[in-house]
Amino acid sequence: MHPRLRPWTEALFPAWEALNRDPSIAQWLGGAMDAAQSRVAFDRVASGVADQGWGVWAVLDETGEAVGAAGLHALNGDLGFEGVEAMWRLRSDAVGRGLISGVMPSILTDGFARLSIDEILAFTARSNVRSQAVMRRLGFIRDEGRDFDHPGLADDHPLRPHVMYCCSRVQEGQPR
Repeated sequence: MHPRLRPWTEALFPAWEALNRDPSIAQWLGGAMDAAQSRVAFDRVASGVADQGWGVWAVLDETGEAVGAAGLHALNGDLGFEGVEAMWRLRSDAVGRGLISGVMPSILTDGFARLSIDEILAFTARSNVRSQAVMRRLGFIRDEGRDFDHPGLADDHPLRPHVMYCCSRVQEGQPR
């Protein structure tokens, strides 16, 4: 059985909360979300899929358990640019099982079909080499000229330097 996607529902909120408290995820996000932050983020992603038909989905593993999140997120300019971001998170016990590589190609294909965009962005801290490897496997190409310092992190924060990867409509659909 391949990984599946499912809209976030209230029944999946505990899985969402656990995901955002997982130390292996929190280390790349500048810290774990508290209960209030997790609720706000959950409501945003759950309503996004329900209202738009696209967004960030729950990733279910082979047993049907929600072990991660993956999807597309509209950027509003808070980082100094706009666009559509491909994002994913997996619980530490679900990493390395091909779950993101299994679901993201269909998310990217749907995003290009559904949205009037020429590219989908993916970015992470410069030190997050595992995530960058996933980006490359998915067909994203590094765009060093668009690397940036995350404005939400202190100047001396080790995660502040970010790298940018892009997947263009022309690249989409090619073998990943």
